[in-house]
Amino acid sequence: MKRNLRVLLAAVVVALAAGGYWFYQSRAATTTSSASGQTYTQIVQVTQGDLNSSLSVVGQLEAEQSSDLAFERMSGTTNLLTLAVQAGNVVTAGQTLATIDPAPYEQARDQAKSDLQAAEETLSDLQTSATALQIAQADVAQAAAQVQLQQAQDALDALVNPDLPSLKAAVANAQSALAQAQANVLAQQEDSAAKKQLARLQVAEATPTADYQRLAAETYTDAYYRDRLQVAYNKMMDAQDARVSYETNRQVSALQAQMTLRRSQQALAEAQEALSEAQAGGDKLALAQAQLAVHQAEVALQAAQEARADLDSGADATKIATAQAAVDKKRLALNDAEAAVAGAQLIAPFDGTILQTNVNVGGQLTANTTVLTLANLKSLQVVASVDETTIRQISAGQDAAITFDAFPGQSFQGKVLSVPLQGSLQGGVMVYAVPVSLTGAEQLALLVGMTANVEIQVGQASDALLVPTLALSKANGLYQVLVPNTTDPNGDPTAVPVEIGLSNGTYTQITKGLNPGDQVVVQMSASSNSSSNFRGNSTIMNVTRQLSGR
Repeated sequence: MKRNLRVLLAAVVVALAAGGYWFYQSRAATTTSSASGQTYTQIVQVTQGDLNSSLSVVGQLEAEQSSDLAFERMSGTTNLLTLAVQAGNVVTAGQTLATIDPAPYEQARDQAKSDLQAAEETLSDLQTSATALQIAQADVAQAAAQVQLQQAQDALDALVNPDLPSLKAAVANAQSALAQAQANVLAQQEDSAAKKQLARLQVAEATPTADYQRLAAETYTDAYYRDRLQVAYNKMMDAQDARVSYETNRQVSALQAQMTLRRSQQALAEAQEALSEAQAGGDKLALAQAQLAVHQAEVALQAAQEARADLDSGADATKIATAQAAVDKKRLALNDAEAAVAGAQLIAPFDGTILQTNVNVGGQLTANTTVLTLANLKSLQVVASVDETTIRQISAGQDAAITFDAFPGQSFQGKVLSVPLQGSLQGGVMVYAVPVSLTGAEQLALLVGMTANVEIQVGQASDALLVPTLALSKANGLYQVLVPNTTDPNGDPTAVPVEIGLSNGTYTQITKGLNPGDQVVVQMSASSNSSSNFRGNSTIMNVTRQLSGR
């Protein structure tokens, strides 16, 4: 902003100086008074010469190749695992600069591989003709589904249309079995023969037991005595075993009879319950379950039949296309997962210098966090800021002179590289960033971000008809000049319409309306210039524009 103000003030000074020159050098000059103050009038001859027009703007030194690097493929937040560089380091393309933990991305990649393999197997199965074994297995599955459906249907029919005679017969049989079980239990309890047998066994056990106890109480120690004692012990144990075995068998028989009795009682209760439910219309829950079982069996049979039919006809085109689409989708997912794994490393995209690092090891990151800035300092350019009022004068290939405040007295050459189509709003004015090449400054210790002064040559005209810019005015949207009255030297000047071309602020090219040698009248007010005076092609452009007259 300060620089633009300096340029404007300098241009005004030049304009005033030129006006003074024209005043003193004119062949005729008059001074008149008006309500607005002194007005100076001078007659200036139209000249021919070469006109150079330039535009001075301010820019900033930037690297042609520069990038803010971030882990763009990461998801969520994570911490910086390693940082291998620092500001000022020179790196080469492909060098690893920083990393984050790759474990979650490797897991996602492995899952993507598994998903792709499963999808490829499904597609392969659809595209492969059925084998004899597959056909046989499908036939078995279809037959099994038919059997299951029949069983479910039979169970449902039994609930809907119960066989009452059979249920009544089942109750009668259960009652008969219960009576028999009760009789068996009673017989076990009242078996006198068994009781007598047990008494005999107890008596038979008493004698050898007494004999053994008598011999055991004697004090003999010879071999004959020991043999007699052993024989008595064996007889006692045999008798005891016989009695215990008999008692155990009786207890087992009694338990079996009791168990048979309980089973008979349970069977009778179930038979009676089944008969009661059948007579009452059946169990609603059981009926619903049976109906569901039939439906499930029907669905299973239909699926088995369709699978069997598919083996004969092969998979239809829709299924194959769907399977192929699934494979393509899984393959893309795998590619993305592999790219995410690779993205866990921050790789230098080109040779350059690290300008700055923004995150330390362990610092938290997101996908939008700039980790570091890399620039190729071997190839620099100036990005000039041109406002919307003058951007139309800029075109690619125009020559430019460049100076730096940091290196006074040195000037360098460049060319406009391109004209951007999109600008940015700055202070209410649309400003365009115009890249300009820089040559001849390779030996300077330039730093990215330095301020540069750029003078762009926006046009040239050879053998152009030139008039002072202050001689131009505008009427009804058209430019005109005043020429002396040739019929009456004392009369008012005559307005002549003209068409203009290039201007450098001081002089303006006339392309139509005047001829070499013509004269024009320049009027300037001492207090304020007329609002109709021409101010240049876009404002007063700068003080460095040159005019070479002939």
